[in-house]
Parts: sequence; C-alpha cells; structure tokens
Amino acid sequence: MGESMPDAVLFDLDGLLIDTETCDFVAWEELYAHHGQTLTLDEYCHNAGLYGCWDRLYDDLAMVAAVNAADLHAWRAPRFEALVRKEMAPRPSLAALLDRLDRHGTAMGVASSSDRDWVARLLNGMEIRERFRTVVTGDDVRKRKPAPDIYLLATAQVGAAPERTVALEDSAHGIAAARSAGLRVIAVPNRVTARQDLSHAHLRVGGLEEVTMELLESLLARP
Repeated sequence: MGESMPDAVLFDLDGLLIDTETCDFVAWEELYAHHGQTLTLDEYCHNAGLYGCWDRLYDDLAMVAAVNAADLHAWRAPRFEALVRKEMAPRPSLAALLDRLDRHGTAMGVASSSDRDWVARLLNGMEIRERFRTVVTGDDVRKRKPAPDIYLLATAQVGAAPERTVALEDSAHGIAAARSAGLRVIAVPNRVTARQDLSHAHLRVGGLEEVTMELLESLLARP
C-alpha cells in the first residue's frame, strides 16, 4: 500500500458513525401509531439524510390528527433521545477502522449536515471527537447536503485534495454531496437508508468492518 491510499477519509455522522437514522424512524413510527396513523419504512426512508425533513412530517401528522405540531414534537423528542442514548457506545467495527486509519497516518474528519451542537453532543458522547482532525457541520456552510459545500470545506480543512479523499456515507443525499465535491464515495447503509437508491456511490458495503485498507487503496486506484 502506498501512493494509491487516500490522503483523507471523511465520515458522515447521523446514520454512519452512529445509527440515529433508525432511531429517528422508530420514534416517528411510534408517534404516528400513537395518533392512529401508519408510517412505513418505505414512506419514510427518502427523508433520511435530508436536513429539515421533520417540519413536513410534523405538519402532515398535525393536519391528519388535528394536533398541534409543537405537541407532537414534545411527545416524540424524549423517545428519540432515549433511543439515541442506547446507540452511544461506539461499535467495535468503527473503533477498528479508526485504528487502522490512524496506523496508516490517514487524516480523518467528520462531514455532517447536522447542527453544530448536535454533532458535538454525539461525538463527545461517543468519546471519539479527538480521533478527527476536523469536524464540519451544517452551521459552517451556506448550503447543507446534498450541496457539496460541507465536503469542500472538510477537505480543505484536512489539507487533502477531493480526488484523493474518500467519503463514507449512508444516504443518497450524502452521496450526492460527496460526488459533487469530487470525492470517492463508499455507501455504508443502515436499516433505513438501505432502501434508498445508493447507486451513485463508487462502492457499497454491508458495514464498516468491510472498509479495509486494501479496499480504500483499490477505490483510489480506479480511473
């Protein structure tokens, strides 16, 4: 392994470093059921990875159930928070990947559309913030994913050319952002985003344990 290794690897946060996307869906599903409505995974999945989608979901349910959207949020938020807390322990596959990249001297960063406070809360709660050279959030750019802004800023901050950087993404919106910025992209879907069209990623794997140094090298070596 050598010149074909990426100079940097950038990680999405929600749904990738921690599976908040499945937590999100479960909380929405329970909220809809509480009000006698059904929300299927197929109906919901296109929302994953898209900042601000919750406003429409609240408004849609509020109209059907004749309930104030603020009251819906007050019911759902504690359930979502409880589910996320259970996901805070870093998965062994993530720790192993971070260790592999560290040993190789590969720069690592986080590229998330989420708000700065939420990103800090998750990374600090998982005790992995110090593993990353840079963290770029939706608050740091003018346009969030699927625009390329977050990835362009993140590559600049880690000092890597986009074409020598690999993004790990779980959603179609994130993949579009990374591709638009000129990165190579590996799709690592979760239960929710596995139902999205992730075909624009250069590769798709079943989990972080499959992201080996050999895989990264082969991806960057492609024309």
